[in-house]
Amino acid sequence: MMKIRFFLVILMVCATSGCAHVDVSHLKNQPWKLETERTLEMEFMTFDYEVVPRKDSFGVRGMAYVKQDNVPMWAKWIGELWIQGYLSDQDGVALAQGLQVFSPEKLEPGKGIPFDFELKPATLDAGPLFISFGYRISLSKSKDDNNGPPFMAIERAVTQ
Repeated sequence: MMKIRFFLVILMVCATSGCAHVDVSHLKNQPWKLETERTLEMEFMTFDYEVVPRKDSFGVRGMAYVKQDNVPMWAKWIGELWIQGYLSDQDGVALAQGLQVFSPEKLEPGKGIPFDFELKPATLDAGPLFISFGYRISLSKSKDDNNGPPFMAIERAVTQ
């Protein structure tokens, strides 16, 4: 009986995963433009970026800035930071995504965090294309602060 249940669960996962896609329709986005400097403002971060052609893919590179006015005044240390870039169609379906994970560092006003990742879509014939970003950031008072929970901010894609 246990083997049958396990088989049914696996079968259901396989059946539904074929329909699943990464959705970014809830994230702020901008139309895809090659070799043009752009800025995208999100709730806790700002991204200055450009999309550049590469041999068989595209690069998204730029600087990310923590919006100091939107995080607690006591936040002085970035404990964790993940930045993702997404290339999507007009419906918000992600066609490609890139990820970069950063080491902890001091949070300094006005100091940007450089990022550079690759987007390699299987096809580009999906109509109008858009760029959006996701992030996960954890801020604390200091590098060794263990006196309470950190400030966490997350904006990212969802799987549907």
